[in-house]
Amino acid sequence: MITDINPPDREPVTLEAVKLFLRLDHDDEDSFLLDLIRSAREQLETLCGTSLIERSRRLTLTPPLSRCLTLNVSPVSALTGLTLHLQNGEEESLSLDQLSINLRANPATVSLKTLGLWGWHKRQDIAAITVDVISGYGPDIDDIPMPLRQALLLLIGQGYEHRSGRDMPSITLMVDALIMPYRSLKL
Repeated sequence: MITDINPPDREPVTLEAVKLFLRLDHDDEDSFLLDLIRSAREQLETLCGTSLIERSRRLTLTPPLSRCLTLNVSPVSALTGLTLHLQNGEEESLSLDQLSINLRANPATVSLKTLGLWGWHKRQDIAAITVDVISGYGPDIDDIPMPLRQALLLLIGQGYEHRSGRDMPSITLMVDALIMPYRSLKL
């Protein structure tokens, strides 16, 4: 499970860009459009397993655990903390010096430098592991790849066109084609 520690301070597209894309020249639906932008961002981030705007996020992993933890969010620019949550309610925070972190991999991976007898994949008393990361393409809208911003606009347009909620089509082929290079597929 992925949760935001700090929600993004801006959205990947501006209200003005959305209004230009939809060819709207009034302010009557600005609140609705802002909701569509947030909803489309969340949908796109879920589809791609990515963070568009850079922010702090927390991944919660539950057993069974492997030796190498896969961080199912990308791109990850930094790992800021890793905590073992034990079944008895206690917590153990691991020093980043104890971890081997591969941020170049997609998705990023984390493992212990020395396993010893206390490797998390062998412990029976772990209820969950939380990994705090900074992920996203960057702090600015221009840092996000253009195909993802275009897919976002198409999703917003689809939501605007089908705002009644009836007959909402699935993801269009155009959106799927734009986001395909950025999706992490699980086999």
